[in-house]
Amino acid sequence: MAWLEHERYLTALESEARRFAELVAQGDPKAAVPSCPEWNLADLCRHQGLVHRWVTKVVRTRAQERVGFHDLPGGRAPDDPDGQARWLLSGALDLAALLRERGPEERVWGWALEQHTGFWARRMAHETLVHRIDAELAVGQVGAVDPELAADNVDELLHNAGAPAARAFPRRELLRGEGGSLHLHCTDVHGEWMLRRTPEGFAYEEGHGKGEAAVRGPAVQLMLLLNKRLPDGRNDLEVIGDGDLVALWLDGLTFD
Repeated sequence: MAWLEHERYLTALESEARRFAELVAQGDPKAAVPSCPEWNLADLCRHQGLVHRWVTKVVRTRAQERVGFHDLPGGRAPDDPDGQARWLLSGALDLAALLRERGPEERVWGWALEQHTGFWARRMAHETLVHRIDAELAVGQVGAVDPELAADNVDELLHNAGAPAARAFPRRELLRGEGGSLHLHCTDVHGEWMLRRTPEGFAYEEGHGKGEAAVRGPAVQLMLLLNKRLPDGRNDLEVIGDGDLVALWLDGLTFD
């Protein structure tokens, strides 16, 4: 599906980071993050703040290959929740401003198919969205998500998972084979995808089709399902066909 406008992603990055920062300031830094069981809220904040600063380094230096996480400017998070919240938001706003200044077409390294600043605007909007949800799950305050952004999140996940060098999807080999097609269908906004297993790896195309299994429902819940963030008791999704096949796809599309 067509990407959203560059500015839409940057606005989402800023607004999601503001909400994330509010949760960090108000929450218990030791609160467990159920969707990231190895982290507490402070760990989640540090991770996201470092990723924002790492991408800033990639874009600012116009890197043409992967750069390390060492020696990131402002890379040390404060110890107190208020300081951590300010640090998180500062990194996100600096990144958004830089991406706004550079525009979506400047060539820089990216870990998926696209090698330009537009990739990072889209990726950082969605990474910050998902980790904002993680923070909400940690404090028990799950909020709203824009359905169009949620549908774009599904498309972005599928698009990036198909990249040959996408090491962020370590279980992708599960989707290599034959048979086992899956149809995903947003029922409230535009968004349908047909996923197929092939001997070379999985393939997908946008549009309607009949799979061996299907999942249909609101875009936000479909996005949460694919990202393994769907809270208990908030499931309006309809699963049609083989539930084990759906589970295989969810496992194979796990984003690390």
